[in-house]
Amino acid sequence: MDFGATVSDLHIFSHHSRSKQYLRHIEETAGKAKVFVLNGDIFDFKWSEHGVFSRSVTAATRFIKELIEQAPDCQFFITLGNHDAVPPYMDALDELAQSHHNLTWHEFAVRVADRVFLHGDVIHAGCTNDALRTFRSKLQRPANGHALQRMAHSAIHRSRVSSVALRMVPKRLLASRILAYLDHEDWLNNGSIRHVYFGHTHNHFEDFQHQGFTFHNCGAATHGARLRVVRFPLKKKSA
Repeated sequence: MDFGATVSDLHIFSHHSRSKQYLRHIEETAGKAKVFVLNGDIFDFKWSEHGVFSRSVTAATRFIKELIEQAPDCQFFITLGNHDAVPPYMDALDELAQSHHNLTWHEFAVRVADRVFLHGDVIHAGCTNDALRTFRSKLQRPANGHALQRMAHSAIHRSRVSSVALRMVPKRLLASRILAYLDHEDWLNNGSIRHVYFGHTHNHFEDFQHQGFTFHNCGAATHGARLRVVRFPLKKKSA
């Protein structure tokens, strides 16, 4: 059976990312899948060890280019998260999409058959696209040169405080906030969406039922979290 797959929150380039241990599995899965959704925060530009955005974006572009060229029969979709929604990266994605038929990118969300994919930072930002842009703008400057800020950020992640705090938020509350956004931005208007895939919370779970929808979260490749590349079935006409 044809299948699609999705992953989010690799936070590549960040000092607290453990993405390297998952990359081979991601590449192998993409090579077999018909659809692969990179669902936000694949890169972490603010906390990138490259420092300035230009070096980070160059490395990110190379990563995406190699991934999609290794799996030419797979259709890739990229959505953005609060850590990778920076204008230079968007410009780079425009260029990549123009030169690669198997790549499209979306600022907020993408639909594949009866499934919708979004990063999930609407949980903190609010239920509109404008609120998302405002929320994401706070992370559009690199933290290079601020040693104390980096040390504090690293300490917080290694202590697992942030991941534990997000896991304490009831899933039904997360789902309700995401549905409020999807409803406001007209993703639910034709009634065909049944599954919602999101990231951001760094908390892996699958098949959570709420208000007639099924929610899935890939987790994260960061300290204190676990990641899973989540697969989903595809009808042949959706491939």
